[in-house]
Amino acid sequence: MKTRSMSRRQFLHTAALGSVAISAFATPAICSSKSPNSKLSLAFIGVGGQARSTMGQMKDENYYALCDVSKLNLDKAAAKWPDAKKFADYREMLAKDADKIDVVVVSTPDHTHAPASIAAMKLKKHCYCEKPLAHNLGECRAMQDTARKNKLVTQLGTQPNAFENYYKVVEWIQSGIIGEVREVHVWTQTGDATGYVVGVGGTKDVGIPLGTGWGQRADQPLPTGQAVPETLNWDLWLGTAQTLPYHPCYVPANWRRWWAFGSGQLGDFGCHFMNLPFWALNLTDCRTVEAWGPKVNPYACPEYLKVRYTFPIRRNFPACTLTWYDGANLPEVDSLLAKYKIPAKRNGMLFVGNDGVLFANYQEHEVYPIDKFQKAFKPSPWIPRSKSHYTEFLNACRENDPSMTKCPFSYGGRLTETILLGTISYRTGKKLTWDADNL
Repeated sequence: MKTRSMSRRQFLHTAALGSVAISAFATPAICSSKSPNSKLSLAFIGVGGQARSTMGQMKDENYYALCDVSKLNLDKAAAKWPDAKKFADYREMLAKDADKIDVVVVSTPDHTHAPASIAAMKLKKHCYCEKPLAHNLGECRAMQDTARKNKLVTQLGTQPNAFENYYKVVEWIQSGIIGEVREVHVWTQTGDATGYVVGVGGTKDVGIPLGTGWGQRADQPLPTGQAVPETLNWDLWLGTAQTLPYHPCYVPANWRRWWAFGSGQLGDFGCHFMNLPFWALNLTDCRTVEAWGPKVNPYACPEYLKVRYTFPIRRNFPACTLTWYDGANLPEVDSLLAKYKIPAKRNGMLFVGNDGVLFANYQEHEVYPIDKFQKAFKPSPWIPRSKSHYTEFLNACRENDPSMTKCPFSYGGRLTETILLGTISYRTGKKLTWDADNL
């Protein structure tokens, strides 16, 4: 590997300061597109994987710049948007072209979310970032603070937040159909080595056995380094993360299995599934968190995990517990579903009220027992609907109105902090009491 032109400590410092040398010339958080119908100038940091879907949803805007550490990803995106400028290093992109950019979209691995997003927001660019918001609590809070200080439009990549199904669940819960909710269960049941999560991103030839879901075996050591592909800038891919030699078990998708870059199944799906209870029950900061799982691997995320959070009384809501489960086998969830005569579901959320229970996932919901609620009052829609998760964000950027997005960093940040606390409790083996104000 070539000697770095900038040390990792310098990299972090520069990213945190948001390129101080050019910040004086940064345009304010007022988009160059004055008309509500005019196009925004977008820059994308990360153009592979999930970014392809996001870019497809924003295709009516002006794609000013594309940035990726993978030449393969960059060339593929450039073939579709040939007029956009190409960069391998987002710092160079922001230093050269900040005045040409209205919005920055960050779709990188978790460990680069905060450095890239904060650098953009320090230059007063509206920011969309995929979930989870950041890789650790300090980064997560810094992103919230930076967005608030600069009065920026932000959105966390929680696409189901705009699904009609989510709106209905929130309306049903908050209308009291199942009574007061003091208990919530959230789960994602991953498969075995041939399951639907394993194999994402081309994992057949990584050279090490893969665990279930986005986890890894408790005895799995760090792999031995291999030659870096010519098409990948590994130094830039690592960014501010722990220095590790390249191995194909990390990229393009399996970085989620390793603590240096991701947070396992909880980090990947927690913001999607726990988002609905957060919204419906007005959850913000948990009071305590306790986790259980296999023996802790200092390098790799677990193959299964259970986390129990407690939340204090909120306005119009009683204190409650939220329990998260992930893994190939979830007997506790199976027993819970059987208790309420609910068909088996691989992924879902169960709200337990004093008058009944409500099951939900991305696209469906039902109240149980069914016969009791067949003729029960169902509220008329009362929450204003979003045209789409992406349209909502882009329109807010055009209007320079941070209040227009439903999952801004101020909300998505507290959701992400809760998720990350689960991984901290698991890795320390301790039940934690959380003081959110003081981190």
